[in-house]
Amino acid sequence: MSIAPSQANVVSRTVPNVPAGPIAAPHRVATGILLIYLFLVVSRGVELLVTILGINLHLALILMMVLLAAAVLTGGLLKVVGTPVVLMFTAFTGWFLLTILTSQWRGGSVATLWNFWLTSYACALLIPSLISSLDQCRKACYCLAFSLIPILLATVLYQSSVGDRDQVLFGTLGNPNDLAFSMLMLIPFAVFVIASESLRNWKAIACMFTILLALLKTLKTGSRAAMVTMAICSIILLFSGKMKTKLRMIGLASVILVIAVATVPSQTFQRYTTIFSGTSIDADMSVDEVSAVQSTTARKMLFQESFNLMLQHPLFGVGPGIFAAALAGDQKDRGVQESWHEAHNSYTQIGSEMGVIAFLVYVAILIYSLKRAASIYRGTRNDPTRIAIRRMAASLFMALMIFAICATFGNYSYTFHLPILAGLVQAFDVCVREEMNARPSAPVRLSLSSAALTPKPQVSTNVRHRRLRHNRA
Repeated sequence: MSIAPSQANVVSRTVPNVPAGPIAAPHRVATGILLIYLFLVVSRGVELLVTILGINLHLALILMMVLLAAAVLTGGLLKVVGTPVVLMFTAFTGWFLLTILTSQWRGGSVATLWNFWLTSYACALLIPSLISSLDQCRKACYCLAFSLIPILLATVLYQSSVGDRDQVLFGTLGNPNDLAFSMLMLIPFAVFVIASESLRNWKAIACMFTILLALLKTLKTGSRAAMVTMAICSIILLFSGKMKTKLRMIGLASVILVIAVATVPSQTFQRYTTIFSGTSIDADMSVDEVSAVQSTTARKMLFQESFNLMLQHPLFGVGPGIFAAALAGDQKDRGVQESWHEAHNSYTQIGSEMGVIAFLVYVAILIYSLKRAASIYRGTRNDPTRIAIRRMAASLFMALMIFAICATFGNYSYTFHLPILAGLVQAFDVCVREEMNARPSAPVRLSLSSAALTPKPQVSTNVRHRRLRHNRA
């Protein structure tokens, strides 16, 4: 049979594409250090070491400086300077520095820059600079998945509770809402590990137990924001997932419900019922329910105050990280009781502290990252040879969706969560484009005329019967 692309009568069929191997990476050691850095930051390993050792080794800062030097020396930083995510984060950082100059309390804004945003911005730069292959993207997803384990260990070794709500005794996990969010955001990556490995593999088994324990711990935190997040993500999966995914979700939900009924305190379930009660307090409510309703009332007040401050200071805001102080001063001038609380909404917090421009850039980063992850998922959904890419895209999309929802109820404006997710989406997007360009779907053209002219070999009836008897035997 001749292959003749120039002939008139041809028919095309797509040959299954074998995924490309890892793209050449000149900085594998630096990438390995980056994964260690991400694990220490995301798992709160740095905070745990400080608690155990009693001294701060500044390990995260040392690794960050080493990685920045590696990104410059390998040329990775120069390659990603013009990528959308890095450009938007750089613009956001530049505006951050500008708003420090106009801040109502420069010392507080400088502390926010040093303690929070420098690490976050470094993550947005380092991840796309030092991840240059799909295999490295996969390892980064595995790293985020296994970051759940130290968090869960901390909830056991340093367990604490406030009003029957679980929390951790130290660091950034000391708030039940933040603890629930930190666990939920990492669950999609644990699901990716399970889908990528054999069910008998130790990695898959570890992630199964990790997801089960993380969901139970999330329920025990009594976080209504986490409950809303789980409900929205479940609806998304039920509508977009395959039948196998839906059945697995129903089975997992059934197991979680049975265990939760036996282990979660009744006061925590009563707290969840206040999601639908608004801000009204009934006489038959328990103390925990009244506290939950009052918390909802306070959050609505803080949302309105943060929105009003954004309208009053639309260009530069009141200054990064000083919403509580600015609001307390404004309330004092009005003769109202000072609240001294954060905004409890990442979007309005940025708008009130850094102005409308910073708010728009921040939202643009989130929307762009969601769209790119969703686009990659749709583009590879019907391609069985790129199932790993599809799974990574789905995990990144769900993690970003969890962040987008939880950020509506929490203060994560300057934390590392969005920079890490967006930076990983940027690196993943570049690697997918290179893989697609390196091995596009190649049509094989078959000549109809040649196929038609090729005679079929004639086989006698006796031979056909003999073969049939042989196959049956």
